[in-house]
Amino acid sequence: MINPSDLRGLIPRLSKRRDFKIPKLIVLGIGNPENDYHHTRHNAGIRAIKTIIDKYQLDLNSNKRSYDSWIGQLYGDTIVIAKSNTYMNDSGLSARALLKDYNAPPNCLLVIYDDMDITPGKIRLKKQGGPGGHNGMKSVCERIGTNDFPRLRIGIGRPSKHQDTVSYVLSSPSLTESQLIASILEKTDGILNSFISHGIDATMEWANRS
Repeated sequence: MINPSDLRGLIPRLSKRRDFKIPKLIVLGIGNPENDYHHTRHNAGIRAIKTIIDKYQLDLNSNKRSYDSWIGQLYGDTIVIAKSNTYMNDSGLSARALLKDYNAPPNCLLVIYDDMDITPGKIRLKKQGGPGGHNGMKSVCERIGTNDFPRLRIGIGRPSKHQDTVSYVLSSPSLTESQLIASILEKTDGILNSFISHGIDATMEWANRS
């Protein structure tokens, strides 16, 4: 069993990589592209990617119309870290382009996104499944033609009964919620490292208990 408190000490740095081979994992954070959306609840996935990029100071590898990507190396495996440049409802365009450009199968894709069914400060890793009412994930599933790929869901909680869902996800969280979400974003790189070194089943066992 993985001990989360010991995980970081067991993990080598995610290193920069300039040569290319088919990646073991493509990590895609989805959201809305403009800066005005960056701190909204709906952009939790893109914020997770930015947290990883800033921490490891990875160089931009590819700047495409539908995505930006960075390439790193972990335990000798090539890892692509990417953020969508499309609007949330067209996230599938980013996912499809990434798989095509990196010549990778759908099960190499890990999508990170916000989830209202999970409370702030919680995170859930899942092997596969439907979009669950999330329009961005609906687009991904439709564009790549399968639900059989892993996803990492970041909790943002549900709006009050007096608040519209769209305005809720497109607004910034409260200070307390922001702190909870930020704390879980800091754990995403540990989850990715565990995913590569221990596999998804072992990673789910501890990540989904947090």
